[in-house]
Amino acid sequence: MKRFILCLLAVVLTFALSGPAEVLASDPLTNHLTNWPYMEDLSVDSAVLIDADNGAILYSLNRDTKRFPASITKVMTCLLVLENTRMDEVVTMTETGMAEAYGGSSNVDPVLGEQFTVEQCLYMLMLKSANDIASQLAEYVGGSVAGFADMMNQRAAALGCTGTHFHNANGLPDEEHFTTAYDMALIMREALKNEEFRKIAGTISYSVAPTNKKQETRIYENHFRLIVPSHERYYENAICGKTGYTNAALRTLIGAAQKDGRTLVAVTMHGPSKDDFLDMTNLFEYGFNRFKTLDVSAADGSSEGTVTIPNDFSLEQLSPVETESRIDYYYEELFVGGADRKALPTPSVTETPAEESPEASLPAVSEVSEVSELSAGQELSGRTEEMEEKKAGSGKLLPVLLVLAAILAGIIAYKRYLDAEREKKRKRRRKRNSEKREDSKR
Repeated sequence: MKRFILCLLAVVLTFALSGPAEVLASDPLTNHLTNWPYMEDLSVDSAVLIDADNGAILYSLNRDTKRFPASITKVMTCLLVLENTRMDEVVTMTETGMAEAYGGSSNVDPVLGEQFTVEQCLYMLMLKSANDIASQLAEYVGGSVAGFADMMNQRAAALGCTGTHFHNANGLPDEEHFTTAYDMALIMREALKNEEFRKIAGTISYSVAPTNKKQETRIYENHFRLIVPSHERYYENAICGKTGYTNAALRTLIGAAQKDGRTLVAVTMHGPSKDDFLDMTNLFEYGFNRFKTLDVSAADGSSEGTVTIPNDFSLEQLSPVETESRIDYYYEELFVGGADRKALPTPSVTETPAEESPEASLPAVSEVSEVSELSAGQELSGRTEEMEEKKAGSGKLLPVLLVLAAILAGIIAYKRYLDAEREKKRKRRRKRNSEKREDSKR
């Protein structure tokens, strides 16, 4: 009994003191900010909404939790290929790409030695979500998939991503391949600066002409349904996006929308259902309807930058943080925009919490192939604000104490049960002994 109790306590403590706290996993940061616009509950486990023009964070739900990205990985793949090739270059299918052209994996059913232009490859990458084409592009640009993954990680780091490590170009499940909703938003924000990317990711349908190996024309439809007018999830302000799904990642979705000169980027991850399309539409509507963009005026009256804040907020409610070249603005710990230092008046500086990067472990990958994407689509704790880390710590301690209290109560109850049983046995023995003595007297 003692050995069982000690083992049980060891298991509970090991579970409680490792990995991210469950309290943090259901704690939407922005919904806890004072006077910040409230966003209705989403179906997904991680989400973020940012202003693509200034990087302001408008909504955050576990934005720094590390998760498997599935095919939204291909946003980075597409960006790097665009930055390192010309559209008319020819890519030849080798064993590298053919290795991903198997049943159950989204692919274009290629033939060894088949040739495509980079342009064709990028449309098949983003519309068909072709895993074989992603690997072939990776080898073509990076010399190998591993070499291209190094390029992806370098580019991600340069964009300020701190919770990302890419290990392939297509997003197929891999314990060394993970990212966060916020990091993916940063990558999408950068990709949107490339007009060719906007065009490709915003195309509804694309035809690939006959090649040197196949005579039929291939036609592919975009899985990002928000841009498809005939689809029930069509959202008129959406401009482009990418879907993803694997058994390990569940549904992932990344998209951009534009309205009245403002561009927003939304990312949702670990979604259990097709409601992630509705979630994204609601996020965009939340951003367009509940927030405004203000110029941060320089001393001479010119605009050197912007902030995006709730409609009833003013610039005076923000905390300016001065760096060597910029002044960034925060509301509590939330970044809402910034400006170049040039000609800006010097504000009083308010320090904001430093960011930490606690690590945890990703769950084992149960499936190794990505299913063909029909309409879209565990976790490490990632880059997070100090306030979130404190919540995680306190959130982690409470369940431990409750479990220990339950175990202690169980032990006490079991001990009382054993004592009661022993007392019953003693009474039965005393009764039998008494009966024996009475019999002997007779």
